[in-house]
Amino acid sequence: MSEQCDVLIVGGGPAGLTAAIYLSRYHRRVIVIDAGHSRTKWIPLLHNHAGFPEGINGEDLLGRMREQAERFGGTIVTGLIEELESEIYAFEARGVGITFTARAVLLATGVEHRRPAQDTATHRDALNRGLLHYCRVCDGYEVTGPAIGADRHGVAEALLAVME
Repeated sequence: MSEQCDVLIVGGGPAGLTAAIYLSRYHRRVIVIDAGHSRTKWIPLLHNHAGFPEGINGEDLLGRMREQAERFGGTIVTGLIEELESEIYAFEARGVGITFTARAVLLATGVEHRRPAQDTATHRDALNRGLLHYCRVCDGYEVTGPAIGADRHGVAEALLAVME
């Protein structure tokens, strides 16, 4: 697959999809490359996304955002960009079996969790039951009240949040 576009967005999480919605509505030819690793899809119930006061499942939110981006002309491609080169008036992005040429590239690759050493089923269960949280912005409100981060690492994380 080889395509040209105005804007190539690398990352199909909420940031990349929001950009795709806006840019598509500005009548730009937008392609989103999504490797499928958005950490949002693992969140059982988000309460901090505008428009969903009762909360929304992370995977459902991503699905709605993809649908909205596509409705306005954005294209979502499953894949992984492995190389990005700057040409004179464009960028060339390549991955396995895909090449894109774009006037602009937006990197919305997100962050990766530092997962605890536990098997997949235990990890999934802890997330679903609200016993494990990764994002202090998304989940801080959810754990208001109880003492958390009682070790040195937790204190360092809390201080980092205050300083950001």
